[in-house]
Amino acid sequence: MMDIELLDTKTIISGLRFPFKVNNVTQVVIAEGEISCIVDFFSYALKAPSVAIFFPGQVIESIDTSEDFQGFGMVTTEEFTDSLNLPVSFQERLSFRSNHFYSINREALEAFENCYKMVKSIMNQEGQPYKEEIIRHLFSAYYYGLGYYVHSSRRQKSLMTGQQEVCEKFINLAAEHFKEHRDIGFYADKLCMTNKYLSALLKQETGMTALEWIEKYVVLYAKSCLSSTTMTVQEISDELDFPSQSVFGKYFKRVEGVSPKAYRQSLEKL
Repeated sequence: MMDIELLDTKTIISGLRFPFKVNNVTQVVIAEGEISCIVDFFSYALKAPSVAIFFPGQVIESIDTSEDFQGFGMVTTEEFTDSLNLPVSFQERLSFRSNHFYSINREALEAFENCYKMVKSIMNQEGQPYKEEIIRHLFSAYYYGLGYYVHSSRRQKSLMTGQQEVCEKFINLAAEHFKEHRDIGFYADKLCMTNKYLSALLKQETGMTALEWIEKYVVLYAKSCLSSTTMTVQEISDELDFPSQSVFGKYFKRVEGVSPKAYRQSLEKL
């Protein structure tokens, strides 16, 4: 059976351990109430009805919900999403390394909720010979319904200033390459500017320098591995391309204030 997981309200509220490293395309529909979350250092607040999409590689630091929160979600692999053969223009918008949060209307919420219920029903049917085909069609319908909001969001982004666009490009590059590139020069070259100008611009627009952004991505990713996986410190060090576990440990402690081992132990006491 294809890799699909359905999320109910309870799972969204209490089923994750933070910081949480996103491994598959995760969509959360807020049907009632409010939700606030921190994703890759940025805080977001969403009111119903709305949709949040999280992509592999992102780190969710926290999710808080209002007492009246009701919602549902769907988790799929990137391979499954690719198999839907969505229009190239739509796939490009979804693949853009940015946060995807969309306010929707009540009619769209009802349609998405019906889609979720139908997927759940089909998944529970034994002996249904066309189960995978039906579910793929349902997901295609869901994405086409979401398409209007994705396109509207991109039109709003076109109103950003040139400096804001540079900052967003840097943040997207850092999110993609922080494992193998912790040097500012790599990003400055990609953006055709000097190291000094890039850091000054980021400091002015975001409150953090380029190096601080890179360090935060590295350490946040490491924290998510320590909290939500069984990876050893050595394995995390290797994945982040440090020359040794010792160098990684010193880097982590300089930024976070504690060693990787101490950080993991502090989580076990919670």
